[in-house]
Amino acid sequence: MIRNLIILIALFIALFRLGSVTLFDVDEAVFAEATKEMLQSGNWITPTYNDEPRYDKPILFYWLMSLSYKIFGINEFSARFPSALAGFILCLSIFIFLNILNRKREAIYVVLCFAFSLYYLVYTHAAVTDMALALFISLSLFSFYLAIYKNQKYIYGFYIFSALAFLTKGLIGIVFPFSIAGIYIIFMEGINGIKRIFNFKAFIVFLLISLPWYVTQIAINGQDFIQQFFIKHHFMRYTGVISGHKGPFYYFIPVLIIGLFPWISFLSQGLRNIRKDNLRFFSLIWFSFILIFFSFSTTKLPNYILPAIPAVSIIISHGMAEFREKPSSVPLIIIGFLSILFAAAFLIGVNKIRLYLPDFDITWLYVITIVMLLFAVVSFYGILKRKNIFLSMACLTFVFLMIISLKIIPYVNKTLQESLYRCSLYVKENLKDRIVFTYKINKPSIVFYSDRKIPKIDSEEELLNRIQKNDKIMIITSVKDLSFLKDRGLKILWEGEGYAVLEKL
Repeated sequence: MIRNLIILIALFIALFRLGSVTLFDVDEAVFAEATKEMLQSGNWITPTYNDEPRYDKPILFYWLMSLSYKIFGINEFSARFPSALAGFILCLSIFIFLNILNRKREAIYVVLCFAFSLYYLVYTHAAVTDMALALFISLSLFSFYLAIYKNQKYIYGFYIFSALAFLTKGLIGIVFPFSIAGIYIIFMEGINGIKRIFNFKAFIVFLLISLPWYVTQIAINGQDFIQQFFIKHHFMRYTGVISGHKGPFYYFIPVLIIGLFPWISFLSQGLRNIRKDNLRFFSLIWFSFILIFFSFSTTKLPNYILPAIPAVSIIISHGMAEFREKPSSVPLIIIGFLSILFAAAFLIGVNKIRLYLPDFDITWLYVITIVMLLFAVVSFYGILKRKNIFLSMACLTFVFLMIISLKIIPYVNKTLQESLYRCSLYVKENLKDRIVFTYKINKPSIVFYSDRKIPKIDSEEELLNRIQKNDKIMIITSVKDLSFLKDRGLKILWEGEGYAVLEKL
């Protein structure tokens, strides 16, 4: 009964208010627009954005989103549905995997850890590739583990899901599964064990699934695709900073603490005697490889380590099972400390939010602070009474996630996107016959919601050339560039918070 309820709540979290806010710039909006253009053009091989080839990611996620568009129409819900579905399937997959291994109690706890988390809420509600990638990499590695310890036929799943990961986000779809499997098998069986990974028939299946699109893409777009896809968006993203997303080596430590709170506190118990447990040791290699790999990357974002979250959730679930059998004060002290720290941070943040965001209802910050303090109360109660506090923790986490979903995300969306959305509607309704450009802004949501192609101008020289050549030119820009544009003979047609539309006089 409790098992089924937890799984249903996981589905509820994945779908709750999925289409309630407009698409966020940049990634959500650009995926949604590129998929819309794919449907309109009928070009199922080369994604385009603004009618220009987009080589950032492989094709599979666009196909999944296209199918969602076909079923639900072109809207926010359908753009995010593939991620929500992938997240829930991943949640079920971890549960089933642990049940196959006869770890039934840990199977329940892993759903709590994975689905009742900020990571799960955010990335099931994001129209980006990360949850789909996490699903395929996880299924690949589950298949590998089952092939080693249950039935060699599972090796086909290892190759099939690696191929799908390769079609979802490129080379890491191959690098992660094969590297993790290789490291594990070397630890367990020595270098000669590597041959257990390779299966010629399964490899042929891998090639049949993954190669046709890559071969076709190279045949059509040649060096341009190779340069953009492999060089820029793989090697340069790893070795250099893309889009300003730089972070220190320890970047992912606080990300993990926040993203998996409060369950991350049971990690220390899950790590005990880990070398004696093959599954946990395998999960540790899986988690550590991805964490270390991206910690050395120059470009860092929270979503990068999403494929490692199932692995660390498995380790944590064992720690929770151990705690149930032998309650320890350590994880509860960690929860109490973190929750008080978060509560203090929210209280300190109130004054700054009042200063910079005067229209924000700070009541909800106080509510979150109370929830955090309740975490501390529950944890200290658990220390005193040595009681199982998982149900209380799950309820508080659910309340926290609902506040984030109902109040925080809508406000963040309003702050970042409302003016852009109104700008898009103005362009769509009033400027149908005009030539429209954006100037020094990269906001794909304008293209998506205005339902028209809007080329981007990035330099003053190009702008001046465009102004001289076109009598009916319209410019969408941020307010910081208004003075410069007005000095060049443009007048404001529409102005919102942060953005404006101008025309040539």
